[in-house]
Amino acid sequence: MCGRYANHIEAVHEWLEILKDWPAGIATGFNVAPTQIIPAVQAQGTFPMRWGLVPTWSKEASPKYATFNARLESVSDKPAFRNAWRHSQTCLIPARGYYEWRTEQGVKQPYFIHAPEDPGLLVFAGLWELREGQYSCTILTRESAGALSQLHSRMPVMLSPGDARSWLTEGTGGAERLGESRVHLDVQFHAVDRTVGNPRSQGEALIQPIR
Repeated sequence: MCGRYANHIEAVHEWLEILKDWPAGIATGFNVAPTQIIPAVQAQGTFPMRWGLVPTWSKEASPKYATFNARLESVSDKPAFRNAWRHSQTCLIPARGYYEWRTEQGVKQPYFIHAPEDPGLLVFAGLWELREGQYSCTILTRESAGALSQLHSRMPVMLSPGDARSWLTEGTGGAERLGESRVHLDVQFHAVDRTVGNPRSQGEALIQPIR
């Protein structure tokens, strides 16, 4: 899963065409939590979106159930995401990296997962919805593979620049490629301070490794 991430990044050269207007004046941070407004990229550009998709039929602007992640294997069948999937409402969620927790000696230890280069860039596949003039989005997840399976059974669907362009232009019709992405093989992770567990904590120190 992906329940917390950092999006305080600058576009790197291979992503300049796709992220040309990133972050479009929208606030970024080192400890982004569900329900916050984040910059997400559609084919038409970057837009502010609530992290946690709100279906068009929802009577509430903030559903009581979690919609910040959607399983790639079942997303097309879930009522909350079915409309966005059917209409190929695809988006990209760029990130400096994301956090995952693992219980060690009875304590939940957070780890920061990131690209090998510093500063690196990870781009997650997402879906968006528009309800009463407000955009919202979800991050697609898949079964963990490689070293990431040591941390959690799920991980975000991470895209290469080529796959990201296809996700925006071809929509969900090319979704079979998402499960084949090998971007995760290059990512690295390290333990970080447990203060990241508080959504009010911010700053670059949160992503720095601890001894």
